[in-house]
Amino acid sequence: MLTFDSQIPFMKNCLLLSTACLFSLLIKAANKDSAVNYFLPDSVKAISLLSDIRIGQIDTKKEFKAGIKDGDITVYIEKDKKDLEFVFEFPSTSLVVASGLNIKSEKGELTWHYNGSPTDIYKLLLATATDSAGNFIVYSGYVFLPKENKWKLLGTCKITGRWGTLKAPATYFTQLKKGQPPVNFSSVWCQRTNGSWKNLKDVAAMPVVNLFSHVDSTQQAINEIKLINNAVTSNKTDAKQNKEGIYYTVLKEGTGRQVMLTDTVVAYYKGYLFSDGSIFDQTKDKPATFPLKRLIRGWQIGVPLCKVGGKIKLVIPSGLAYSIRTRAAKIPPNSILVFEIEVVDAKEGQ
Repeated sequence: MLTFDSQIPFMKNCLLLSTACLFSLLIKAANKDSAVNYFLPDSVKAISLLSDIRIGQIDTKKEFKAGIKDGDITVYIEKDKKDLEFVFEFPSTSLVVASGLNIKSEKGELTWHYNGSPTDIYKLLLATATDSAGNFIVYSGYVFLPKENKWKLLGTCKITGRWGTLKAPATYFTQLKKGQPPVNFSSVWCQRTNGSWKNLKDVAAMPVVNLFSHVDSTQQAINEIKLINNAVTSNKTDAKQNKEGIYYTVLKEGTGRQVMLTDTVVAYYKGYLFSDGSIFDQTKDKPATFPLKRLIRGWQIGVPLCKVGGKIKLVIPSGLAYSIRTRAAKIPPNSILVFEIEVVDAKEGQ
C-alpha cells in the first residue's frame, strides 16, 4: 500500500496527465469547429434563423463545413476539393415530413449536390413551427441560390417531445489544420413569431424572403397536378372541376349573391391534408371572418365560385397555398390542401 508521502508524486503525475489530455481535447475541438453563439432573450421568440454566407476556395481534400444551427439542428455548406453540397442535419430519431426534389436522404441528414461556386454569396435559412398541444416541432432547412435567384427547400423534419422557439442560434465553420479558409457571415438575422426580423449583426438592410419563388416550383406543380388527376380518375376525390389550377366541387348551392374577391367573408371551414386527410385547422362553434384578399391564392380563386349560403370543397396545390413555407407545424412544405367551406355571409369591402 502506498503511504501518503509516496502518493504525492503519483497524484501529481495523474494531474499532469489529466491536464495534458484535457488540453489535447480542447485543441482538437478548436481545430474542428469555430462557432459564434447569439444570445436571444425569451421575449424575442425567434422562429427562423437567416444568414448570408460566403466561403473561399478550398485546396484541401478534407471536408469543410460552414453554416447555421440551433442546438442539434444544422443547415450548412459542405465543400471539399471536388464537391459542393448543401446539408440539412437533425437527430436521427426525427421524422422527415417533406423534402425538395432530388434530395439524397440518409438517417438524420438530407443532402443536395449543387454545381456552383463556393465563392458565391448564399443564404441559409432554418425555419421552425411548433405545436405545443401536440408536443412536437418541425424544422426546415433552405438555401438561396444567387445564380438562379431562387430558394431551394432541402427538407423538413418533425421532432416529437420538443416544442417552442429557437434557443441557441449560432453560425459555425470547420477549422482546418493547414489554415483557415475565408468565411464571411455578412449578415445574421432571426425572425420573430410576429414576422418581424431582429438583426444579430451590424447590418442595416432588412431581409426579404420570398419562398414562393423556388427552383422546384415548376416540377412540383407538374407532380401535384398528376397526383390530383389520378385521384379524380380513381374517384378518390369529388373535386373534379378546375378553375385556374384549383380543383373544386360545389357541395351545396347557395341562395344568396355570388361571393366577390373584394368581400369580407364569414364562413365555417375545415382544412385537411390531401395526402392523408389529417385536419390542420377548422372552425368550431362560431364562423370565422376575414377579408378574402388577405388569404391564400387558392381561397381567392375558389371561394368566389360559391354563393352566400352555399358550401364548396377546394383542392389547392401547394403553389396556390403555402408553397415551401414552414407555415404551420401541421402543414409541411409542398402540401396539397383540401378545404370544405360554408359561406354564411359576405360583406362588400370598404
